[in-house]
Amino acid sequence: MNFREFLANLQSVRDYEDKSLKDLILSDIKVYLEKINAEAGKEKGFSLIMLEKGSEVYDSFKGFGGYSGVMIKSPHYIGLAVSKQDHEDEFFGAYYMQSVVKKLEEMYLGSCWIDIREVSVDIRSKLSIDSSLRVNYLLAFGIADEKALRNKKPRISVTNEASGYRQDPYGIKVKDAETSDRSRLSLGEIVYLYEWGRQATYEELESRGMADLFFYIRNAPSYKNLQPCRIILKDGEAELVVLEPENARNYIDAGIMMYTIEGLAKDLGIPGKWNFVRSESGNKEYGIAAHIEL
Repeated sequence: MNFREFLANLQSVRDYEDKSLKDLILSDIKVYLEKINAEAGKEKGFSLIMLEKGSEVYDSFKGFGGYSGVMIKSPHYIGLAVSKQDHEDEFFGAYYMQSVVKKLEEMYLGSCWIDIREVSVDIRSKLSIDSSLRVNYLLAFGIADEKALRNKKPRISVTNEASGYRQDPYGIKVKDAETSDRSRLSLGEIVYLYEWGRQATYEELESRGMADLFFYIRNAPSYKNLQPCRIILKDGEAELVVLEPENARNYIDAGIMMYTIEGLAKDLGIPGKWNFVRSESGNKEYGIAAHIEL
C-alpha cells in the first residue's frame, strides 16, 4: 500500500466486532512491535506493549479514558509507554505507533488512538506494565464493525472556499463530520515560506515540486483535529514546528505528522531525511520539533 492510498483510506475506527483476532494475526503484530522496540524503542525511551485482553482494559478505563470519558471498546489494545515525561520520547513513540496504524490498515484491521494522559495513576496501574513506564496513549484495534460504520454520517465533506482552484487551491477545506465545529486547515495556513506566518503560494510550492506533498499532509490525524503542526519551508529543507510547545500532546501529533511527511516524501521521490530538534524558536508561539531535508 503506498502512502497516499493509506492516507486516503485512513479513519479512526471506534466500533469493532466483539471477537478476538486469531492467534496467527496477533503473533504477526507482536513480532512487528518487538522489532520496533528492539531497533528504536530502547534507544529512544519508549515501548509499544501488546494488551491482548481488551475486555479487562476496557473495564478498567470505562468512564475515564477515551473521548470525554467515553472509552472505546475493542478486543485488543497497544500501549505507548515512555520511560520519562520527555517530548522526544513521545515524539518518537508516536512516530512508530503511527507505523503500526499503517500495518494494521494493510492487514484490513481498524484502529483508533485513545488519550489516557489525564487518567489517574491508580487506574493506569491496572495495565500491569512495568511501574517505571508511563502509558499516556492506547491504540484500540480489531475488525471494524462495518454495520456501525455505515450507520454513521459521512466521515468527511470537502468544500472549495476559493473561486478558482488554480489561483487558490488552498481554499479547499476538509470538514470532519464527527467534529463538525472544526475544519482541516487550508494548505496556506499550514505551510509557511522562509519565515513564520508568511503563507506559501501555490506557484511557490509547485516550482519546488512540493505542492502534492503538502496537499496530502493535511490528512495527518491530530488530537481532536486541533492540527497543532506547521511547516516552515526553506531552500532544500524545512522545519516541522508545533504550536504551544509546552503542551506535550502537540509532540504526539508532531510525531504522527513526521511519519506522514516522511512516507509521502518517499512516495514522491523526495529525500525526506529528518532529525529531531531540541531547540527554541525564539518565539513563544511555536517550537521547532524537527529539521527535514527536502
